[in-house]
Formats: sequence, C-alpha cells, structure tokens
Amino acid sequence: MKSLNFMSDQEPASDLSTLSILPGQSVNIELDEDQRYQTQLLGINPHHTILIATPILGKDRPLLVRKGQLINVRFFTKKVACAFQAKVRHICTTPYHYIHLTYPNKVIIDEIRQAARVMANVAVSVLNKTQPHYDKSAGGIVDISTAGAKLETIDPIGEKGDVLLLTAMIHIGRIKRLVTWDAHIKTTFDRYDLANSTAAYGIEFDYLSDLDYLALHGYVNGQIAKGVEI
Repeated sequence: MKSLNFMSDQEPASDLSTLSILPGQSVNIELDEDQRYQTQLLGINPHHTILIATPILGKDRPLLVRKGQLINVRFFTKKVACAFQAKVRHICTTPYHYIHLTYPNKVIIDEIRQAARVMANVAVSVLNKTQPHYDKSAGGIVDISTAGAKLETIDPIGEKGDVLLLTAMIHIGRIKRLVTWDAHIKTTFDRYDLANSTAAYGIEFDYLSDLDYLALHGYVNGQIAKGVEI
C-alpha cells in the first residue's frame, strides 16, 4: 500500500469531522493500485470508527477484505479532494454488508482549482459502472481539464449521475501511459464534434490514482503549452 499524496502543497486537516461530510457521501476505496472501488459513507463516530458500505461486485458478491487490512479512502467535498488511510476494524454481514474502519489521525486535503480546458483527441474505452447492462463503448475525449472532460461515444453509454470507467492511452511528450479514470456524467449534449458519435456527455472526474492524476495534469499542461487552450 503506497502512502497518500496529492500535491507538494498538501495540508493535513486536524479532524475528519471538520469536513462536514454526511452519510451517503460517495467515497472511493483502494486496496492496492489495481483494486479501486466506489462505495458510500454510512456514518462516523468521531475518534472511534467510520462505517462504509461494502462494495458489491457482480452477482451480489461483497468485496472480500480482511480484519486489519489497510486501505486508502478518497472523496471530494466542497471543492476539496480528500484522502486518508484506515484499517478494517470489523466486517459486518447483517442486516447488510458494511465495514467498520479505524478513525484516521489526519486527512490529506488539496483544493480543487478552477481548471483550464484544452482541446484533445483521445480515444477511450468506456464502461458504465452504475448500470452494467450498457454495453462497453468506444469513444473520444474532445476537450479536457484536470477536473473533467467532454466525452463522445459511438453508442449511448449512460445517464446523468452514472459512474463511468474510462481507459485511454495518452501521450505526454515522448511518454505513453495507459490510464484509467473514474468519472460521473454531469450533463448530456445534443451537439457532436466527432463524425461517428451518437452521444455526448459532460463528465467530472471522481477518482484518479496518484500516477493517473499526474498523467492527467501532464497531458493538460502539455496541451496548454501547444496553445490549444479553449
């Protein structure tokens, strides 16, 4: 499990309770770099425990975690990206699946700055995590910022509020990196920029691993340097 970090000017919050997050808050948990899941906060007992819903995988199968396992928890609130590490204290299966986590000593926070949008031409593969009955679709990102993007797809891929998983190969100078980004649909558009598009969406990024976060910033800054800022 890697240590958490966002940017060099990160500041620790003194207490999770100062962030005023409420039950139902969407959070992402990371077991390792390749295991990331979205779930919901159920409640907080300050300085004692945090309750989160156990992510449910295919065929109503709860995610397997073990007592004492260290996980990263990330979420957004009030234009602030937040993260903390906690251990699994207790695993409950009745009356529904949920997990008790240890209360974190600190929360790492990073203000989400107003992001510049740049033109882009990035081919993506898109999967709807909220409504899996949608078929996986190919598409393209036509403009992007460090906060979100305009996504167009060959086939309709979801509805407002749905969480999408985007996979793309991006080029940053001489470097190529395969990235995976979680994002949710903020709005839909009737105007298309790509010839074979049948759907267009405004999306907002929900979760990026540290490396994918840096790759996104590198790509956007590279496009700004080319003079393609919108």
